Amino acid sequence: MFRAATGAATAGLTIALCVFATPASAAPAASALTANTSHAPSAGGQPGAAGTTLPNPTTQECDPQPKYKPQKGTPWAQQALDYQSVWGITQGQGIKVAVIDSGVDANPQFGNRVTVGKTYASSPSGSGPAWGDCAGHGTEVAGIIAAAHMKGTAFEGVAPKADILSYKVTNSEKEGISPDTLALAIIQAVHDGAKVINMSIATYVSNTALQYAVNYALSRGVVLVASAGNSNKNGPAYPASYPGVIGVGAVDETGALEGFSDRSTHVSVTAPGGNITSTFPSPSGDAHAADNGTSFSAPFVSGLAALLFAKGMNATQVIQQIEKTADGPSGTGTGYGMINPVQAVTAVEPSGPPSTAAPQPGNATVDRPKPNPDERTVALSLAGGAAGIAVLVIAAAVTIPAGRRRRWRPGP
Repeated sequence: MFRAATGAATAGLTIALCVFATPASAAPAASALTANTSHAPSAGGQPGAAGTTLPNPTTQECDPQPKYKPQKGTPWAQQALDYQSVWGITQGQGIKVAVIDSGVDANPQFGNRVTVGKTYASSPSGSGPAWGDCAGHGTEVAGIIAAAHMKGTAFEGVAPKADILSYKVTNSEKEGISPDTLALAIIQAVHDGAKVINMSIATYVSNTALQYAVNYALSRGVVLVASAGNSNKNGPAYPASYPGVIGVGAVDETGALEGFSDRSTHVSVTAPGGNITSTFPSPSGDAHAADNGTSFSAPFVSGLAALLFAKGMNATQVIQQIEKTADGPSGTGTGYGMINPVQAVTAVEPSGPPSTAAPQPGNATVDRPKPNPDERTVALSLAGGAAGIAVLVIAAAVTIPAGRRRRWRPGP
């Protein structure tokens, strides 16, 4: 994930992009973040071509390298979540998902569904278009959300007909991103029609501007999804810990909470976060890579939100459905448990307000990037007998695959 720090990045983390928090006194007043940000300065760079469809492939001024090779066969996360089973009902069609990240590069699996929003980072050389993705991070995030089927790869995203709005806020894993810049990007995404905003970014200092932007988005019926952070001792991460934001932790292939998934941050739900295959920038435009981190858990939730919005749910219903159909908590840092796309899409739609009392995280933290071998396996079953019975009253053609997915095996 884009890692937030109050100082140097923690050593040993797989992903270590830093969001350096500015003191509250240095942040712009909330009143400065008005509803009209069309003339807001692009923090640290030239404005991008707002509303311009991404070229295919993008001309890069950099050469990002994948962290790991993609998993062969069908990635384990797809098998675990089984979201393809609900594509006969919804594929996220017509829903705009904002990705505030390192940019999104072209890939055939995106088709023409990626649009460049306002850019807040300059190109590496200081001139030319500030689009593309010099870190690879944003392209991976976007692929998990919306990559469509492509011959030659088994990897597919959660909502293959959703549209991606890319807001580039950095070019490098070590480039600082201020909370003020993140706040501006959030507000711009709302203005551009995003229904879901994915933030695989965290800061460990809350400031007025960021809090205002989050509240602004929530008041406009936007679902905000943020990664919980990777092994940090500086306290809860934001924006994941703000009320109303879906904070996402990471689980491994056994269903256990990943060792790097931050336990001090508010977590609403979890999703796969280790050895995650997705799209990656390349001159040919059709590359894939694997990576680890809560950054890659959050987009599974954003993709699910797009599926639910496309069914006609509102933001309140989307949040409640994601939480209430998750597989159940299994300890600190797991919230309502791992998301269950099949149950979320097929269960009776909620009519009431979302839960106001999500499971709260404890204060324990860890500082290792790999799963603790002593972690217990997450109980991958529906929580609550009555709720389980209600959920099971759906078509057998859908519930049978849902049962099978609980016995996934890693690809060869």
